[in-house]
Amino acid sequence: MGPEPRSGLVSEWAPKEASGMPRGRLRVYVGVAPGVGATYAMLAEAARRRARGADVVIGVADTHGRAPLEALMVGSERREPGALDVPALLERRPRIVAVDNLGAIDATTGRARWESVEQLIEAGINVLATTEVRAVASLAEVVAAVTQGPPPPPVPDRILLGADQVELIDMAPEALRRRLAHGGLRSAGQVDATTASLYSVETLSRLRELGFSWMTGLLAAARPESADPGEVGERILVAVPSGPDAVPLLHRAARLANRAPASELAAVHVVSGRSLPGSADLDLVALRRVAESVGARFHHVVGEDVPQALAEVAMAEHATALVVGGGAPAEGLRRVWGGRHTGALALRVLDQALGVDVHVVPTASTRSHTRSKPERIPLSRVRVASGTALAVVLPAGLTPLLLMAGDRVGLAGHSLAYLLTVVVVALVGGLWPALVCAVAASTLLNYYFIPPTHTFQVADLHNTVTLVGFLVVAGLVGAIVHRAATMTLAAARASARARTLAAVAEGTIRGEEALPALLEQLRSSFGMTSVSLLAGSDDSHDQSDEPWSVLRSVGPDAPTDPRQSDVQVSAGPGLTLALAGRALVAEERATLRAFAAQVRVVHERDQLSREAAVAERLEATGRLRDALLAAVGHDLRTPLAAATAAVTSLRSADVAWSPSERDELLATAEESLHRLTALVADLLDLSRLRSGTLTVRAETVWLDDVLGPALDELGVVPGGVQIDIPEGLPPVVADAALLTRALVNVLANALRHSPAGERVIITASPSLGRVEIRVVDRGPGIPAADHARVFQPFQRLGDSDNRTGLGLGLALSRGLVEAMSGALTPEDTPGGGLTMVIGLPEGVTA
Repeated sequence: MGPEPRSGLVSEWAPKEASGMPRGRLRVYVGVAPGVGATYAMLAEAARRRARGADVVIGVADTHGRAPLEALMVGSERREPGALDVPALLERRPRIVAVDNLGAIDATTGRARWESVEQLIEAGINVLATTEVRAVASLAEVVAAVTQGPPPPPVPDRILLGADQVELIDMAPEALRRRLAHGGLRSAGQVDATTASLYSVETLSRLRELGFSWMTGLLAAARPESADPGEVGERILVAVPSGPDAVPLLHRAARLANRAPASELAAVHVVSGRSLPGSADLDLVALRRVAESVGARFHHVVGEDVPQALAEVAMAEHATALVVGGGAPAEGLRRVWGGRHTGALALRVLDQALGVDVHVVPTASTRSHTRSKPERIPLSRVRVASGTALAVVLPAGLTPLLLMAGDRVGLAGHSLAYLLTVVVVALVGGLWPALVCAVAASTLLNYYFIPPTHTFQVADLHNTVTLVGFLVVAGLVGAIVHRAATMTLAAARASARARTLAAVAEGTIRGEEALPALLEQLRSSFGMTSVSLLAGSDDSHDQSDEPWSVLRSVGPDAPTDPRQSDVQVSAGPGLTLALAGRALVAEERATLRAFAAQVRVVHERDQLSREAAVAERLEATGRLRDALLAAVGHDLRTPLAAATAAVTSLRSADVAWSPSERDELLATAEESLHRLTALVADLLDLSRLRSGTLTVRAETVWLDDVLGPALDELGVVPGGVQIDIPEGLPPVVADAALLTRALVNVLANALRHSPAGERVIITASPSLGRVEIRVVDRGPGIPAADHARVFQPFQRLGDSDNRTGLGLGLALSRGLVEAMSGALTPEDTPGGGLTMVIGLPEGVTA
């Protein structure tokens, strides 16, 4: 089975010749995801070339034993699988060599295959190769974010940019998932949580978009003649620092250059005299290697003024754009950028490099070190007025006391006393009153205590320095105290706002009785005496005599009409929040509106919940009644009739039963009664789940402790089930008894539908803080449209045997798993069948 028809993009480049021997040509098939058919396309092209008489050798092909791929290699010379034997190929010198998975590392040589391909091309050998979008080096950070996992070994961009032809192999996510479900990509035991996440529709769609975006840029770069003749290609210069941000920054610049037709990319690293001894050479070697891997020319310059050095390089290179890492704190850039903040760096480059666009790109250290600046809130007018009054009163009142003390205090004591008044004024009124106080205090100090007294002249230079120093120190102390006071006020207000909004969020998700708790929180947060939620006219400005109804209220003498309140705010159509106690300032009203919005959400949610609960109870009761009546008529009647017949026969005096016949009748009655007991127990448990009365004792549970009892209960013989549990699998948080029951039901369903000779497979793997247990069968499977129905009570899809029960097993299992904060979901088994996935929170080991 070959790949489905693909819709790819092809980038063709002009052939290149090195001095001397002609270089070989490179054609690369880039798959948007594993399994789309890149290897198939490469081998099909190799077979086509061989059929036309070309000398083709399969250097290495990772077929994983798939018959369609093996069929394409029939008749071709094939090297030993698993590694690329470059010396043998150079000696053999075929015309074309096929190399699968350029990024793979050969175990025998430790080299990446793309390095070997370079050697073959230099020797004049043409190469057909494959890779995938996840392996493109410049896309590494984006791929990691999309797939939530590490990308495969990378292929440098320069290899793909230097290829003579690049073809994107594409497939719709749904088609690729069908191929996975049919067993064309992985066997049933190879699908773990990571693989399932990679082949989700969302991940495949994003990889597909990423591949098309990258290929579009490559197409533009491959056909510069198609650009506007008057348009000049971009010349992008990226300023590369030392440290972990260098590689992501180069990759981001490479993606920018890839989108611009006929663009050129260069990297520059500024080495200053402040670099650590011995570190520059190591940095330069690593940076040069990374820059060349994305097809960038690398420069390093020496300069103390980093912005000036960057501007000079940009002008010399005729750069049209400069890319710098943005926003990282100065501490993290001190060694590279001389202690300057990147934002200031970009501004200085803009000033000095006219005509150069500067792109400031956020990096990982930027995001991890970003700090929000504290909010500066001005002091109230009352405090400023009080501080101004104190700035006049305190120095004037202190002066007579100091005159009474005379020379016993001394000039230093007088200065400290006046400085204390400045501090007090700054604490009360802020900076400007403190400066007024400092001027007044210095004037009084000069007039009354610095010789000659009672004049503003100063005879001694030492006293002049003392006076000036006092004024400067007083101003600085006032500024510092003012800043501390404003920051303290801002912090207090931010803390209060955060506590208030946190209380709003908590009240919204509290569940039952959330509305009274939210109103009580509103009352206490704003210091009100009472709060009411009123229902009345849809017009919030309506002040008619139409009566208002109180939906909820807290506090004494709660308003029953908006006109009885001090503050009122609309909480939605026909709803008004009325608060009694005091008026609010503008800042408080903004928070009050957030409260009102949450009150509306909670009120509407409560209404919908009540209506939905009533409707759900009625519907569930009707469904359960109908299903139970049907079950009694079909499933319960059979064991009940068998037990009744056995007991009636034993009581009959007309027949003389032998001991063996009596034992057989008793066994029939016992088996039938056991079946009835199990069915009734399942019905009772399902009823407890529906009513929420089932008790769950969550604890740390190891899978081995519950899997054995589950298999024993089902009577599974050793070897009857294939168990593949990895070493070091973490425990789960669950109720051991409930998890055992859920596993019994899921395993029973899998064993019942597995064909003869096919064993059920049990695997487990960790995934993002959870452990996924997979029960895999090779049965007929379930259509995707019926995945939800299979968990409904009394459903037996594809099961016509009335002896298998009421169809409660999977419904009960899902209820038990969800009661333990887990999830039970069905998936298609690769190659056919059904895989049940039990996901539970990962436990903490001691």
